[in-house]
Formats: sequence, C-alpha cells, structure tokens
Amino acid sequence: MQGRLDKKFCDTYCRNTYNNKIKRRNEEYIQQINSALRKNRKILKTLSPVGKSTVRKEVMEAMGYDFSLFSSLYQAPKGALYYLCYDYGFSPIVDPRGIPKAVIISKQKYMQHWEPWQHL
Repeated sequence: MQGRLDKKFCDTYCRNTYNNKIKRRNEEYIQQINSALRKNRKILKTLSPVGKSTVRKEVMEAMGYDFSLFSSLYQAPKGALYYLCYDYGFSPIVDPRGIPKAVIISKQKYMQHWEPWQHL
C-alpha cells in the first residue's frame, strides 16, 4: 500500500515506535516524581499505621523521605500546615527540647478543599 507522498513513517509500527520513544523521554521526569511520591506515601503509612502518630524527622530521613516532594497541602483551622502525599501527610513541629518531629496523619474527608488564595 502506497499512502500519501508526504508521509513521515513507513508503516504504523514505525510511527508507534517513534511516538513511544518521544513519550518515554517526556514522561521520564514525571515517572521519577511519581515514584518518589509513592515512596514518601509508603514511609508515612508505615510510620502511622493507625492514622496519626508523631515521629522524629531523623527517622523519616533514615527511611529516605524526600521532604521537597508532596502532592498537596492542607492548612488546618488552627494553623498547622500539612504536606500530603496522596492520602497521608505530615506537619513539621519542634518539641520543647528542640527536636524536629513530624505529626503524621491520614487524610480525612474534610481535608479535600485547598484554596491557595484564601491564606493571602
């Protein structure tokens, strides 16, 4: 089968192979971020099996937690800011002895809405 004179690919297989390679390169960064977010979520879930706990920051660091990556934010009514990784999150605190810790929670239904401009 001849096809158009200006066609770019010899057949469907060649076109799909080319497009998959391009997509793979463009999606690689997104896949790395999603992988790191899943790892963060797994760490939070492991450290808070019943839905709420407090752990030292160093424990999270030792498990490989990446504090720069989170999927959303939640500002609690009393002001605590939670960094969420899908359905688990943490809020950084410092105990009275100056030890950095994290209050880990599982996401609740009332935490669904986040309006960034409401806190300006």
